[in-house]
Amino acid sequence: MKHDLQKLIVPTLPVTVFTYVVSFAVWMSFFAVYKYPFPMPGEIGSLGESFLPSQSLVAQIVSYAIVVLNSMVIAQMNNKFSFIRTRTFMPTFIYLLVSVCWLPIHGNYVASLAAFFVLLAIFLSLDMYKMARGVEHAFLSFFLLGLSTFLVPDYTYLIVLFWIGYFFLKCFSLKVILASIFGFITPWILYLSVIIFIFNQKGFVSDIPAFFYRYSIFHYENIPAIVYVAIMILIFVFSIVQMVAKSRQDSIQARNELNFLKLLILGVLMLFVFRFSNYVSYLPLIAILYAILTAYTFTLIRSIFNSIVFISLVAFSLLVAFYLILI
Repeated sequence: MKHDLQKLIVPTLPVTVFTYVVSFAVWMSFFAVYKYPFPMPGEIGSLGESFLPSQSLVAQIVSYAIVVLNSMVIAQMNNKFSFIRTRTFMPTFIYLLVSVCWLPIHGNYVASLAAFFVLLAIFLSLDMYKMARGVEHAFLSFFLLGLSTFLVPDYTYLIVLFWIGYFFLKCFSLKVILASIFGFITPWILYLSVIIFIFNQKGFVSDIPAFFYRYSIFHYENIPAIVYVAIMILIFVFSIVQMVAKSRQDSIQARNELNFLKLLILGVLMLFVFRFSNYVSYLPLIAILYAILTAYTFTLIRSIFNSIVFISLVAFSLLVAFYLILI
């Protein structure tokens, strides 16, 4: 038996097409047989539920389309920055796997779109490595980050993590910081200008703090799901440990880019833990970062044990998803 997972490492067209077809079929199968108890949280989520309910067929298709879009950006990101050192389909496969099996992502087009904006901001930020004139990229990346906070306000906390990440990317400067601040506030200035001067809703300004802190609380307790989360964390820690051991063979740029991604997932996981009532909103971004970082280990460190761990990841993800449908 080949234990190097070569068919998933080499991005062949048949594997790519087959993966997307199967993932869409499973996604829609879950929609057909499962009643989703995962309403989109937050102000924008509640507004979205009134116009396009997350349990509708259109919402399911839209959210899957965003997942596909994110998967393409992930693939292009590794092709451009080569932090896994080789062209590989593995990050895309893992991302599709967890997106399909993490049922709260289904229909949650608001959180998925927010994750898409953050992913584009990450892409632009990685492109700033040692860039002498990174002002434009900083402005655009934080403009996108600002857009994401319309949908998931807690992503405002990512500002500090991006600034720290600019140290890793060796592009931190006063001009970059100022450009990022202006980039972040620009969409909000445009939005407030429309609200105040066109619709004459001046009272909305006083509601901004509530917009950032008021969420619909959703509690979900399930022992198998908790066990699954524990397994996913163990696999992630296992991947990071192997990544650190293997990173000596990477370029300095690749190591710094991976450190930036590790910093971001740590921050989002802290939001997941300390703002758990809103955990549904963080899952799409966690899925993206989790897929990229775990794919490093499964792609570059080829062994029978890693193959077993990878198969376990696939099996447990599918088993828990089917269990949630059956209960």
